[in-house]
Amino acid sequence: MKPIITIIYLMLSFFAAWDSAKADIIINEVMSNEPGSQRNFEWIELYNNSDSSKILTYYSLNIEGDAFVFPEQSIGAREYFVVCRKLFSSDGTAGFESYWGDADSVWGDSESENYKIYQYSGMSLKNDSGTVTLFYTSAVKSIFKWTEGGADGVSWERFTPTSSAIAESTDPKGGTPGRINSITPGQYDLALVSAIFELSNGITKCDFTVVNVGLSAVVGADLRLYHDDNRDTAVTLGDLINITNLPDFSPGDTFHILENLQFEGIYPSILVQLSPDDRSYNNMELSTVPGRDFPPIVINEFLADPESPLKTEWMELNNRSDSTINLQGWLVGDSNGLSPITAQKYLIKAGEYIVLCEDSANFRNFYSNNDIPLLEISSWVGLNNDGDVARLIDSIGYTADRFDYETAYGENFTWGRGEEAGRENSWGRSVVAGGTPGSENEVYYEAVSEKIKVITEPNPFSPRRDSEMRITFSVPPGDNLAMRVYDLQGRIIKTMLDRIPAMDGSISWNGKADDGYPLPPGIYILYLEISGAGQYKQTVVIAP
Repeated sequence: MKPIITIIYLMLSFFAAWDSAKADIIINEVMSNEPGSQRNFEWIELYNNSDSSKILTYYSLNIEGDAFVFPEQSIGAREYFVVCRKLFSSDGTAGFESYWGDADSVWGDSESENYKIYQYSGMSLKNDSGTVTLFYTSAVKSIFKWTEGGADGVSWERFTPTSSAIAESTDPKGGTPGRINSITPGQYDLALVSAIFELSNGITKCDFTVVNVGLSAVVGADLRLYHDDNRDTAVTLGDLINITNLPDFSPGDTFHILENLQFEGIYPSILVQLSPDDRSYNNMELSTVPGRDFPPIVINEFLADPESPLKTEWMELNNRSDSTINLQGWLVGDSNGLSPITAQKYLIKAGEYIVLCEDSANFRNFYSNNDIPLLEISSWVGLNNDGDVARLIDSIGYTADRFDYETAYGENFTWGRGEEAGRENSWGRSVVAGGTPGSENEVYYEAVSEKIKVITEPNPFSPRRDSEMRITFSVPPGDNLAMRVYDLQGRIIKTMLDRIPAMDGSISWNGKADDGYPLPPGIYILYLEISGAGQYKQTVVIAP
């Protein structure tokens, strides 16, 4: 997203000769703090702020005490002229034309090269402070002075040709050689200063801020959204998603646009574009936004309070999308901090699980399944036992998932997300101590029903044919939930649950008794009881 840009102007005191320069050639822009160590990218831009052509032979530049005399060239009315340290790339070093032109080692053969330029290899500009002076014979015509380094690879621009104020360029490329300065107000100039996207229940909330930074009112403009899958900003009407007609804008007006839209996919590329005006670079924003199928990765299970012999916290992620996702750049943590999952490329395929942990050796010592994909986080952010937030942030910076919990369960029980249909956004306690890292969760949920409800399927069931019976139950809140199977003589032959807090969930039964032996075909009684909240009986049949 694009931050709102605040321009800080450095007010300068110039000589009295400034008045005579207002309708003459001026020093308009200076690239003194070249990107990185690319000193060849230094340059100075002149602008003819008059209605007549000027012969440059009579002008000279004083660059940090070094005199530069112009060749026999002229600069037309309202035209630009650039003096650069190196024009073309050679010897493995980049030149002005390779970055500000079309990089074909020829100047003047493209639209971006429609101004005159001259190479002066003796140019040397200071980053932190400096002065460049333009003379006409011996008279001072223009002075350009900067008193700080500014951002790396960003030029200093004059606010207007008749102003003594300069500021850093706000152009995305770092400067505007041969063009109107980025900080100079245009006549008609709407700016898209922010584009914010947030997903909620499959709908992307879009919040755009548009400001009239020009000198005149703007009437009849609109804001358009396009699909831009190849991210080249070359869109057609077939890519159009939405049009919002904007109100009339007076200079300085700000307008917020709120739209709720559904974008297909996980990470669609969306181009936000204002109507054309005098300055194009601040009219658009290309964003990767959360679509209908976001997030691809979710937090699926976590252990916040490990007890001996399990000596490590862990968190399980699940790729619930149909795509392979790279976890490089993703972050995981709690309410107080986040840690990178991996600095390297790590692909998690559709449907796969991965466990993130504080100590991989302790994790492997406790769990017998060594096939569980496991990543040890070098700077693990601990999850609090008395309530916290488990967070997952994607590589773009969107919150992929978060779960707020009031307490850890203790006794090595985990918090787990439901994976059965209708329970995908429900959380509860793992059925077994230690949870189910690397595989589908078995979870008990908070009891909220008004009465006991039980579904057994299949019933009758054949251990030989069906393997097991699935018992799904919901119960009222209470204490000491018990679930047992009795034979017709009233003997307890299988204890499913015994004296646990009332919870909803499901449990599988393979038709065996507590001693592990298969029960003979016949009729049995499934019995549920919650202290003070009721009881339930149902016949279940084991078939041959």
